[in-house]
Amino acid sequence: MIRYSWINAYMYFIVADDETEASAWLYCSGISLPRFLPVTRGRHGLASNPAMRGLQLTDLNLRSQLHDCGALTESVRGNPCDGCVPKNGDWYRQLLRFRRVNEQTVRELVMQCPAYLVGSIFQACMIRDVPVPEVTASAADVERFLDAVCEHYSKQAGWPVTASAKGFRK
Repeated sequence: MIRYSWINAYMYFIVADDETEASAWLYCSGISLPRFLPVTRGRHGLASNPAMRGLQLTDLNLRSQLHDCGALTESVRGNPCDGCVPKNGDWYRQLLRFRRVNEQTVRELVMQCPAYLVGSIFQACMIRDVPVPEVTASAADVERFLDAVCEHYSKQAGWPVTASAKGFRK
């Protein structure tokens, strides 16, 4: 049973009850690498994509905050969130299981993830002139914001707004 979901064309964060263990949570996150190409392309080397690294840092930050609250965390194998995540495109995914934490804390911490992720990507790409959206922004609002940022940076660099994840070079 899904408790919280925050999904748009750029990223998703989902928290669900873990069906394999009572009082445990399953956290699934993902980022669309091609959607961020207008911002990230040309700003990184091979295997150091700022969008991918941003999701890793976001999930490490979440894990640290959960540990500070007394939660136990562990990595998950497979893809238990497969039925509720976007299927099309090149998505980088992270999975996490945690327990011994209350629902309110889970909700508060996970709802910070989108802003933290965008902030991490902007920092890695040295985008300093664009403020990161508020933590309370809806998924649709953040999608519109990122559409505008990607359009701006694609025009600035002369690259198309949509591109293949494999087309890192101009």
